[in-house]
Amino acid sequence: MRERVKTPEQQFLSDLQQAEKKRFQTVKWLGVLIALMIVAQALGLAKVISDLVLEGSFPLSAALLAGGAFLLKVVVQFVREQMCASASRNIRFSLRKRLISHLTRLGPNRLKLDEDAGLSTRVYEQVDALDDYYSRYVPQVFLVTFIPLTIMLAVLPVSWIAFFIFAFTAPLVVFFMILVGHKAASANRKQFKVLSLLSNQFMDLNQGMAELKRLGQTQSARERLSLTASEYQKTTMGVLRLAFLSTGTLELFSSVAIAMVALYLGLGLLEQLPWQTGVSPVSLFAAFYLLLLAPEFYLPLRQLGNDYHAKQKAEAAATDIQAILDMALSTFSEHEKEKFSETTVHQSTPIIQFVDLHWQQDGRTRLANISVSIQQGERVWLRGESGAGKTSLMSILLGFEQQYQGSILIEGTLLYPEDIQAWRRRLAWIPQQPEWVQGTIRQNLELGLGKCNDDDLRMALMKAQCWDFVGQLRFGWDTPISEAGTGLSGGQMQRLSIARALLSKADIWLLDEPCSGLDLETAEQVLNTLDEASFGKTVLIISHDTHPVVWANQQWVMTKEGVHVATQTPISYV
Repeated sequence: MRERVKTPEQQFLSDLQQAEKKRFQTVKWLGVLIALMIVAQALGLAKVISDLVLEGSFPLSAALLAGGAFLLKVVVQFVREQMCASASRNIRFSLRKRLISHLTRLGPNRLKLDEDAGLSTRVYEQVDALDDYYSRYVPQVFLVTFIPLTIMLAVLPVSWIAFFIFAFTAPLVVFFMILVGHKAASANRKQFKVLSLLSNQFMDLNQGMAELKRLGQTQSARERLSLTASEYQKTTMGVLRLAFLSTGTLELFSSVAIAMVALYLGLGLLEQLPWQTGVSPVSLFAAFYLLLLAPEFYLPLRQLGNDYHAKQKAEAAATDIQAILDMALSTFSEHEKEKFSETTVHQSTPIIQFVDLHWQQDGRTRLANISVSIQQGERVWLRGESGAGKTSLMSILLGFEQQYQGSILIEGTLLYPEDIQAWRRRLAWIPQQPEWVQGTIRQNLELGLGKCNDDDLRMALMKAQCWDFVGQLRFGWDTPISEAGTGLSGGQMQRLSIARALLSKADIWLLDEPCSGLDLETAEQVLNTLDEASFGKTVLIISHDTHPVVWANQQWVMTKEGVHVATQTPISYV
């Protein structure tokens, strides 16, 4: 029999499940115990009731069998639920950790997938959407097969008619469950997309509130956010409507099927069956036994129907989660490693050397051929027009792009993808718009560095010329700031980013448009701060500004044809 082909989403969820394979295997064996206890409980109760009605006696052994089976079933179900919840928690924790680690390695390339607010929705909301799938649906899939089969085998020797009623109605319940469930899948995907859009809009509104107030556009922004919130409300209600429809449909078919069994048994005990008038096809014991098993037969099917929308929701979430993990950095092939390992270094070994470095992607030149180098302690100012490849060069240096051609040598050694983490520990990266988090100035300066002592913190702030304005704040470096740096000017925030670079003790600084968005006077102040703070460091600054920086040892000009050195002065440590 050919194995059913899984969709990419189903395969992804199945692969995640393998991490808790032993736990889920134990859950299956507990399901076997539950099935056996259901049959034992029905036998004991049927015997007790029939003996009370017919003989007026109370069979203690049968009562102990029913009571013991019931208690054992409750205990096993509790243990099973706890194990399922634990397995789900472990899977989601590992997946979330894996996603955050992968997004960190992607760096700025993550924005090709979605904005940060949308990505956070995937990491938290959509990962949590897998909870019901692993804690309820996956264990229920086994029970929905084993328990009905066990009950059918237990019913067959008693009544073949009840057996065929079960066998005929069970597939109908499953059919309608799948029919309604497919509608729920598309509704869940739409809900996740709208939630991601709402998160992005809310973050943009929060970050740009001051500018919107200045432009008088807060009302229009509020209306856009309100429209998206209304759309999310509609999609959520659509998902709930399909979930209730699925539950109602399954309840209807299950109730009709149980009613058919009850009608057959009732007419049989009254000896009024058309094909057996005057004869009872089953005894009172058998009738109670079948009637007790009928709800238990359909219970796993009904429960799976309730949980089936969890499967559709999980598959919808898996699509977006998998998109993040599929966006992987390429690595060098062994042939490329051997080729680049032949590169030799002449004269004095520079700290960074580009050897025939270029980047072609999708038939488009992202970066023209570069063959230049930076010596230890040199400060390089790279300028050029938009589209020349400055940002591409910076992405390659940071290790966020590895599909380039040519090679990069660090102190004469080829930079391989596996060396990126060690390389990044030597870097201080100051982007065009440094990222901040909700917290104090100190917490933002220590972000990613760990706890810094007060002396180091004070020295970094003084070197970055931040001490004057930080000291004037009410709580000093314990003053809270927002993600947009509310209460501080652009120049002050940029100098704080320089202080963070100093705290990192990195020997190589990479800066992207450090004076972007600043007026001329503030930009000059920031450049003076950079001159003093970066002395003795190896620095590469990219900018659109054509005005030369006098303290830079090299002035590079980048065009779409490549890079050439405009001016070069020796390093002076005086």
